[in-house]
Amino acid sequence: MASDPVIAFDKVFELAARIDELMQATLTERGLTPARAEVLLALHHQGRPMVQRELGRALRCTARHVTALVDALEADGWVSRGRHPTDRRATLVSLTEQGTAAADRMATERRDAAHALLGDLPTADLTGFVAVADHVLRHLDSAPTPVR
Repeated sequence: MASDPVIAFDKVFELAARIDELMQATLTERGLTPARAEVLLALHHQGRPMVQRELGRALRCTARHVTALVDALEADGWVSRGRHPTDRRATLVSLTEQGTAAADRMATERRDAAHALLGDLPTADLTGFVAVADHVLRHLDSAPTPVR
């Protein structure tokens, strides 16, 4: 029974739904959406300003979607736009002080949650979990129509 792919698939959905509920509640309290939080984390992870085209690649979304996300984040004080020093057609997106504090907090909470949920797993189990997740993600990436 445990080797049934449908059971495993259902567990993935249950896991995703429960994590999504927790994430939605936390982000809503902070005035963010998952997509907007992803922009903050992408900028945080890079550790430097990024052009919107680069953000789009990192987030795997269209330029139009990145523009809408950055517009909303800029209006709420999470990011700022500035001139690119060498490409006058490009705009750099940077975290503001508020955005940096939020991204730092989210990164810390993400690390703490990962250790709380997965930290006591034996190394072999954790390695297997990551391998299965990578396998599923590769299949989703090669799907004929975008899932996102």
